[in-house]
Amino acid sequence: MLIGREPEVVIRDYEKGGVMTSDTVDSEPITMVIDKSKYFSMVISQIDEKQICNWPSWREAFLKRAAYRLSQAIDTSLFSEIYMDVDSNNAGTSAGVVSHSYNLGTTGNPVSVTSTNINQVLTFLHGVLDEQCAPRENRYVVLPAVGYTTLLNSDLRAAYLTGMDISPLINGRLPPQVAGFNIYVSNFLLPVFDSGVSANCFQIIAGVKMATAFAAQIDQTRVIEGWESWDRYYQGLAVYGFKVLYPKGVAALYARFS
Repeated sequence: MLIGREPEVVIRDYEKGGVMTSDTVDSEPITMVIDKSKYFSMVISQIDEKQICNWPSWREAFLKRAAYRLSQAIDTSLFSEIYMDVDSNNAGTSAGVVSHSYNLGTTGNPVSVTSTNINQVLTFLHGVLDEQCAPRENRYVVLPAVGYTTLLNSDLRAAYLTGMDISPLINGRLPPQVAGFNIYVSNFLLPVFDSGVSANCFQIIAGVKMATAFAAQIDQTRVIEGWESWDRYYQGLAVYGFKVLYPKGVAALYARFS
């Protein structure tokens, strides 16, 4: 699949009376390969269907669960691969293309994130993106559930610091943005056991939406009746791909929460 991206523009000094140099706009699209696929297939006897009380609701429930598991598999794959494709200056213990002063952690040396320092760590991610001149609009960070809990118990629990009417500890809601990021929570951001510190760590992604792309070509389900038996096969298929378009617009934090 071919997808467009914003072209780069060269800025030069202007001298009065001088001849300007014109550059050709690079409109070459990026190729994104749709090469990943996931499926589910469940078989249920029609005899059993008749024995299940309120079968239509039961069928709807397991198909909904199957779709959830399919989404979980896709998102887990997406998070792990995007993490590996960020710009080298946007990860590690000396992140920051200009200052090299931000510690975002590495395997064996994760950033220890607590309710005391989580807001500071988010500003580090913000600073790394700023040094890459990434747009400030539509910045996001994806946290695991434990990260969201840690953030709720930070200084933001004081309502007067958030500009909200009540503390986030009351309703579980954070301000619209924290450190310039829209906060997303995902249970599909799976922990990675780090033997160097004997603890579970997380590969956390932050960036701008325009820096990545996702496309699905097939997303459908079907029901097939077996010709050798009185069984029905409930199946689903998703064919998709994703790509980091601008590695400089994504940052990676390797952290443990305590």
